[in-house]
Amino acid sequence: MASTKRTWLWVILGVFGVIVLSIVVFMGTAVYMFRTHVKNEQVDAPVAEQQFEQQRARFKGQQPLVEFTGRDGFDNDDKATVHRPRPDAPRAKINSLKVLIYDLNQNHLIRADVPGWLMRMMPNGQYAGWDGNDEFARYRITIEDLERHGLGLVLDGHNRNTRILIWSE
Repeated sequence: MASTKRTWLWVILGVFGVIVLSIVVFMGTAVYMFRTHVKNEQVDAPVAEQQFEQQRARFKGQQPLVEFTGRDGFDNDDKATVHRPRPDAPRAKINSLKVLIYDLNQNHLIRADVPGWLMRMMPNGQYAGWDGNDEFARYRITIEDLERHGLGLVLDGHNRNTRILIWSE
């Protein structure tokens, strides 16, 4: 009888160990993915503007899916224009979504690369930030909208404190 109790104890400890190990591996993978896909550097405004202009030049004449400009920088009421693609437009496979953000107050340039497979995992096919309070969530832009818009410029915007450019590849 004592050996049966001991066997169950080892089974429970083994299951618990596998769960803890899985959590550690998952967290390590998440940290690795974040560190390899997000770069944050401190640069002066002219250098950042030059990088924005280089990227914009690649998409000259192309209309972004979302354009926004902040009103006065003191409120969060940004004026956005969404250029929705036709429902019958062909879909393009998006391998990644590139993001370039510059914070004028802190002189931080952030580059992010969101893999396409990660975007497709978003619930209900909607892409949104952590709090769901960004242009994609507010205007109900889905992965299908991004794919129907095609490869290229997705969002071009600015307000008094921030510049942002998003494109798909």
